Amino acid sequence: MPPIPVLSTFTDFLNQSSPAPLQITFANLSIRNHQNGQFLNQVQRQHGRIALHKTLHQGVAELTVLDHLVFSFSFQFRMPHVGECQHISMRSLPRPLSHGKLYVDGEQLQLSFTIDAPDPLHCVAVTHVYQEICKLEQC
Repeated sequence: MPPIPVLSTFTDFLNQSSPAPLQITFANLSIRNHQNGQFLNQVQRQHGRIALHKTLHQGVAELTVLDHLVFSFSFQFRMPHVGECQHISMRSLPRPLSHGKLYVDGEQLQLSFTIDAPDPLHCVAVTHVYQEICKLEQC
């Protein structure tokens, strides 16, 4: 079975009329953490999940991270346009998360953000890399 392209899955879902969220399960999830440019740790998981939701705002969608190291969270983003890959800013990240970026192409979904701390030396940069869609479910 050929791989399911991530970017076209996003755009197809967000352009259809159904308001039901889409849960996407990926075969592989890698979560990497860095602090002050120094590698802290990496966690590998199978069957990483996210949920895509449409919002009432034209051209804006919401993504919920269902597999996480500390807490579940959601953020909004402008819907991607057709193309090879998309670099997208995260909007409405819950505190203490900030500086969120979303990258989507045919093979992967990558989320990067910072967990803020009162002392900037204690901020942690986090990257989630989801690869290989293995299941799509309308919720």
